Amino acid sequence: MITRRKYLEKVSMQNTTNTGLWLDKFIKDQEKATQDKENAKTTLVKEVARIPVSEAYKEFYKRWKKTLEQMQMPEGVETKMYIAKVLGRMAVGLGSGSVLETSIKLHHTYGVPYIPGSALKGLTASYATQYLGNDWKKNTPPAYYETLFGFSNEEGKEQAAGYVTFFDALYIPGKDQPLHPDIITVHHPEYYKNESEKAPTDWDETNPIPFLSATGKYLLVLSGPPNWVDTAFKILRLALKEMGVGAKTSSGYGLMEAQPIEQISRN
Repeated sequence: MITRRKYLEKVSMQNTTNTGLWLDKFIKDQEKATQDKENAKTTLVKEVARIPVSEAYKEFYKRWKKTLEQMQMPEGVETKMYIAKVLGRMAVGLGSGSVLETSIKLHHTYGVPYIPGSALKGLTASYATQYLGNDWKKNTPPAYYETLFGFSNEEGKEQAAGYVTFFDALYIPGKDQPLHPDIITVHHPEYYKNESEKAPTDWDETNPIPFLSATGKYLLVLSGPPNWVDTAFKILRLALKEMGVGAKTSSGYGLMEAQPIEQISRN
């Protein structure tokens, strides 16, 4: 499969290049042998990691944050902001479709990494049901889970939104690069693909797979009744620190430290 069109072959990467577009459309040499394909993917990952955050995104981030601060909320509803810092590396969207064997969640317009609100909500819900006792189980009185996260029955005929809204967590522009080249090494590829009946051995040929991981700080935003927002953040903060968000959390990816930075009340 060729993803770079022939009339774009001579196009070179610039500081203003859109990261997501370059990742999806500008890989080279995919018709060559397997080893060349791997080299092309490694080159692509390194190229994407070098693209700086655009000035347009920095201005967008300022406008977005200002909009949240000035947003008029109904009585009894608050919007609260927090900073979450990646403690190592983060891999959100690793299994999504990509020209590589792996992917990463990037903002469609600006090409910077972000954490979808749905991922944060799912992580919070998972932590609550696993670690906070029977009171936080689904369909169990006093219905804390349904109140915070909402519910939908199996038929989908009855459903309700939760009290708390989880916004997408946008990357906070800084001096460092948010994306970095990374490697997943499959030590026994033939065994895992069920193409060999032999047991894996120490001398099996490895298969390094390049991918992009993210670092940096992200702005978490929760909105809802103050007590429920505080509760949601306490759970989310524990979940980020102990479980991590995204893929490869068992290897230490996705762990974050979150702190409140601001509270906006519109009563």
